[in-house]
Amino acid sequence: MQPTPLLKASILALVSVIIFVACWEHYWRSRGFAATYNDDKVLWAAKRKEVYKPPDQATVFIGGSRIKFDLDVPTWEKLTGEEAIQLAIVGTPARLTLRDLANDEKFKGKLIIDVAESQFFSIDTVRRDKSAREAIEYYYKETPAQKASASIDYCLESHLVFLEEGKFGLNALLNDLQIPNRPGVAAPLVLPKEFGVTGFNRQTFMSPMFLSDPHLQKRQKDVMIRVMITVMNTPPFLKGDNLDALLKGIKTSIDKIRSRGGLVMFVRPPSSGDLLENEKRVFPRQQYWDRLLAYTNTPGIHFSDYPGIANFACPEWSHLAPKDGAIFTEQLVKILLDEKGWTFPNKTKLTTYDLNR
Repeated sequence: MQPTPLLKASILALVSVIIFVACWEHYWRSRGFAATYNDDKVLWAAKRKEVYKPPDQATVFIGGSRIKFDLDVPTWEKLTGEEAIQLAIVGTPARLTLRDLANDEKFKGKLIIDVAESQFFSIDTVRRDKSAREAIEYYYKETPAQKASASIDYCLESHLVFLEEGKFGLNALLNDLQIPNRPGVAAPLVLPKEFGVTGFNRQTFMSPMFLSDPHLQKRQKDVMIRVMITVMNTPPFLKGDNLDALLKGIKTSIDKIRSRGGLVMFVRPPSSGDLLENEKRVFPRQQYWDRLLAYTNTPGIHFSDYPGIANFACPEWSHLAPKDGAIFTEQLVKILLDEKGWTFPNKTKLTTYDLNR
């Protein structure tokens, strides 16, 4: 039986698609990229479902990109014997996620909140909170079909490089075009594709390509300089009554979690270089960090107070390299144990592991 023209066309189309996909995948792999996961609302929702584990089995982390890079999940889990549930969202303050957990009567666990001042105390809530709002809404409205689709996506994303939409999707590729600046139109802040890699546990870390390339690190620093010039030097940050309102809302959320037996801790992760100097200038510690802890009656860990984590040199001023993230995580566990009264189930490894190395 002779194949019909329709069958021939279908076979040709299928072969063409397979060849295109194979070539596209090969192109990105030849440039050094590896398969990773889309750090999107779908993956966030998958981790959000895990916050109901007993307090002696997990700690939840919320905030922006710093705690996503700086917390080394394998190190945390090895030392503590419990899971690290990573709910931080890049470029997003912890406010909406904190409120969501506070209003969830079933959440009674341990919570660590990342405080990056330029995010945490920003008044630009519509833009800043967009990713958190979308992730929370997706979590509560996720359909069975979406859950099934997510399972398939996870399998494919773990094997195919080009499926990482944030780097290789159409919008991301268009942002790479070298278009001259036009008067009154700011060029988008485009991070190097080589910068970060995200695992299924939602930990993000700098890629070996980024760490070995000073040019890429300079590109990233240039982005940070633009942020400092356009945002931090003309800051729309909370002051006066607006700051009071924010602190009141944060305290209300924390009190709800505590009333159910939960534990809450603020952490100010490391930064360095010009960025740190600008952060000190724009956000005087006494007016922001110290006041946050005092107003909410909540303990905190500020990196500059501890010699073991006070002097990291961040490759692009804002996030730790993976090796330093492991050291930071070790010291964080040590501080929580020795000074903050936290306990973890893995007592044997905690007493034998060299936390002071």
